[in-house]
Amino acid sequence: MKPTKKHRKRYRLKPSVFRFLVYATFIIGLSIYAYIGISNAIKEIKYHETYEYKLTSLGYSMADTQKLISILKPERIEEILNEEQYNEMYHNIINQKYFIDHNFEDYVTYKISHSDDSYEDTIAIVNVHANNGWYNVEYESNIDDGYLVLVNKFYHLNKDYKRIDLENANLAYAYADNKAATIVLENFEQMRDYVYNNLNVKLMINSSYRSYEDQESIYNDYKNVSLKYADQYAARPGYSEHQTGLSLDITSWEHPGQKAFTESEEYKWLKDNAHKYGFILRYPEGKENITGYSTESWHFRYVGKEVATQIYNEGITFDEYYAYYIAK
Repeated sequence: MKPTKKHRKRYRLKPSVFRFLVYATFIIGLSIYAYIGISNAIKEIKYHETYEYKLTSLGYSMADTQKLISILKPERIEEILNEEQYNEMYHNIINQKYFIDHNFEDYVTYKISHSDDSYEDTIAIVNVHANNGWYNVEYESNIDDGYLVLVNKFYHLNKDYKRIDLENANLAYAYADNKAATIVLENFEQMRDYVYNNLNVKLMINSSYRSYEDQESIYNDYKNVSLKYADQYAARPGYSEHQTGLSLDITSWEHPGQKAFTESEEYKWLKDNAHKYGFILRYPEGKENITGYSTESWHFRYVGKEVATQIYNEGITFDEYYAYYIAK
């Protein structure tokens, strides 16, 4: 017998049901498309109301825009928008290497009134508080900073401050009555030995630690000429780095005079190599508007080898280093 075939029953949608499903699918698709379109339109409208859109529309880059939004209050951003044009000054300020967020308004104020100053100088001057004028603001030096304690025309030590690790300098390399922190003298000896063995000159410590009272006497002598003269060439008592026990006035046996030492080979060597022993030239040429002092080829400050090398490589002062890497 031949096997019988099983017939499967086929189901077909009625034309009316099929038309309904097609119509429903079309309506759903159209609704979704309309919803997406309306949602995108609403988002676009809302985006046009954001500071991001408004600032970029004025010509600020997205990076500059995000920076301004992150550091400024809404009312300040509104002021920028009301200028109704791109301000290149803002871009140049916020893209400086040593820019500090909370100093933005001070940078702007200073730059407007000192248009001839470079942006680099503007940042440095404001960071170290020099825009306020020397001695016009006061901060107590943080002695917990150790070898990185800052003392300048804004940061000061109290009258009784004195390091506990001061020791007398060896008369073989120092004039009488000099003392400094132990680590300072140790590194100076190493540096002195190298210079003697390679340059055949003898570095000498001319001046080192000074008490508050010592500095007061020196400052008053200068002030007898005039206050302006005193502030240009000497620190006020409490504002002298020498009170830290970390600073040395260096000269050489062969060139003891300031002018002769400044023109000497040993000074040239010190400028380029003292950082290897933890020392920096504290008041370099061309930085008077930042340090507040005329160039002093003899004044070196111990900050440790790592920090001294960084300061040397970046070509900045200790004031700038402290403002950007410590205080901020």
